Amino acid sequence: MTQLRLHRDLSYCRVDDHLIFLDIQNDRYFRLTECMESALATYLDGDVPDSSIRRLIERKILIDERVEPDCTPLSFTKTPTRSAMEEVVHPRRASVGELLDTFAIACSIQRQLKTHSLKQTLRNLSSFREKRTSQASMSRPSEANVLEAAAAFRSSRLYVPIDTCCLLDSIAMVKFLAKRELHADLVFGVTGNPFSAHCWAQHDTTVLNDALGHALAFTPIKVI
Repeated sequence: MTQLRLHRDLSYCRVDDHLIFLDIQNDRYFRLTECMESALATYLDGDVPDSSIRRLIERKILIDERVEPDCTPLSFTKTPTRSAMEEVVHPRRASVGELLDTFAIACSIQRQLKTHSLKQTLRNLSSFREKRTSQASMSRPSEANVLEAAAAFRSSRLYVPIDTCCLLDSIAMVKFLAKRELHADLVFGVTGNPFSAHCWAQHDTTVLNDALGHALAFTPIKVI
């Protein structure tokens, strides 16, 4: 059957009583006009769409297509309660292998972000993580393993001659962990006024590469 639904490349959240969107195909954040935002909010609440809905379809905010069985709603990660960075007493020294791996991954992600859309980069990350972490699904590595590997990445990253960037670094950390059959989420967040965007790596309720207070200042808009 067909029905109107949000375009698959879009995700949104409500901040300060307004909707903010992330378009991963075009690598941009945006807001709608007040009229269109009101129409979309009305539709999402389950009311009968009015004439303004046509404008949302024309803008490809809403699309009319067959609902696929595997098209599940976005599931947000848990609200973070701690930061791995803020609990480290003695920074872990990375091995030569971890240094080389971090360098290779960071360079690879930097190249992808320059030559591919954000959508393709995230799709590559998800595919890689699924293949590597599914192999360890039965053993379920402990949180200690995740925290130790994340610490190794943070230590190694200091020696990679690439400017720090939350997007690059968070994607690279998630991939670094996945190579070790460890799962972490990539969380995108935004603030409303003034607008700001950020992302971080998170395992369960632990932020792996940011301060807790900083991560909590952002409203999650997409989780990979």
